[in-house]
Amino acid sequence: MRAWAWMLGGMIVWAVHFFAVYIVASVFLTTNTARILTVVMTLACLAADGWLIARLRGVGSSGDDPFRDWMRWIALTGAGLSMIAVLWQGLPALIV
Repeated sequence: MRAWAWMLGGMIVWAVHFFAVYIVASVFLTTNTARILTVVMTLACLAADGWLIARLRGVGSSGDDPFRDWMRWIALTGAGLSMIAVLWQGLPALIV
C-alpha cells in the first residue's frame, strides 16, 4: 500500500490543488481574496511536489530490482507532471 501512495503522490497533490482552487474560485469569485488563496495554495502544492521529488531522488536506484526502479521512475514522473499542472492551474491567479 505504501508503494501506491508514493507512486500516486504527485497525482494526489494535483487533485488536492485542483479541488481547492475550484472551491476558492466558486466561493470568492473574482476577488483579491481568491487570487491570494490561489497563490498560497499553488505555492503549498509546489512545495509538496518538491518535497516528494527530493525524497524520491534521495532514495537512489537499487540496480538489482528493476521493478522497484520502475516504480520510482513512475513516481518521479507523476510528481513532475503534477508540478507542471499545478503551475498551469495557478497561472490565472497571477494574470490580472
